Amino acid sequence: MMVGFGVAAVVTAAVVTGAGAAQGLPLPPLGSLGDPVVPKAQLDKSFAAMSKSLAKTLPGRIGLAVTPVNGDVPVSFGTLKTARAWSTLKVPVSIAAQRARGAAVAPAETRAIELSDNDAAEALWASLGGGRSSVDAVTAVLREGHDTNTRVSSEIDVPRSYPGYTPWALRDQSVFAAHLPCLPGTADVLGHMNRVAPNQQWGVAKPKAKAVTSAVKGGWGPASDATGKYVVRQLAVVTTPAGRYGVSIAALPASGSFGDGTAMVSRVGKWLLANLDKLPAGRCAPLAAPAAEAPVPASPEVPAPDTSTPTAPAPTATAPAPERR
Repeated sequence: MMVGFGVAAVVTAAVVTGAGAAQGLPLPPLGSLGDPVVPKAQLDKSFAAMSKSLAKTLPGRIGLAVTPVNGDVPVSFGTLKTARAWSTLKVPVSIAAQRARGAAVAPAETRAIELSDNDAAEALWASLGGGRSSVDAVTAVLREGHDTNTRVSSEIDVPRSYPGYTPWALRDQSVFAAHLPCLPGTADVLGHMNRVAPNQQWGVAKPKAKAVTSAVKGGWGPASDATGKYVVRQLAVVTTPAGRYGVSIAALPASGSFGDGTAMVSRVGKWLLANLDKLPAGRCAPLAAPAAEAPVPASPEVPAPDTSTPTAPAPTATAPAPERR
């Protein structure tokens, strides 16, 4: 079943579901954090070797982008550079809806992220007003997350489109993921990303290394209107003792199957988790301490009012007597 955010899927033992430009919005300041700890050429060689091995059993295209948290310069690998967002767009949609509607959308937010439920995502989109209002609200979240490029697709496009069709470059998604933990009001969404259902537990969803955790959101659906072949995506925040990373992974299997796509994303995720120590990590900037209150200046002394009874001046010949009525 095709809907605005994805394609319904039956995975493992549960029925679950998988996963749309504003103008004139102010952009946040940009920054960057470091180069790879080892030469990029060394990482490229390692990634190429993994890709060659993977292609023997799972041919297709793969892509990866990694950005240190609170940074803006991603490190990217592979030949797949962009794809439809599908359900990964439910992350900024959920943040925008929570900011606009608060607790009223909490149940839909839970289902949209943890189960990747499409009906819940449609409800979140509608809660923002639909059309231009929803596009602007979601775009504002993307821009706040330092994604300065992505144009959200929607029902107002000509021809008509859907939010899940949004082209989201891996580099831009990685930068957004790198700022996600640092944005105000994103703790609930990240918490849901820590508790995704089995239909999204692939890629970097279950790291095995000690003290390494991840928050993920998967997305999957046809790569284009011209083909039924699936693209599979994952947006993630990986936390290690050394710091945190914003991650974007995508796979376009030659077979076009969802299962092959998740297996490819998992293989890329395994490579990444094994090489995290060779990539720069980041942390959110500490909150600034509140400014000390300026002392209240002492009020100048005000003379006490004169309460004595004044002596009335003597009447003059020309002063009229007061009227008495």
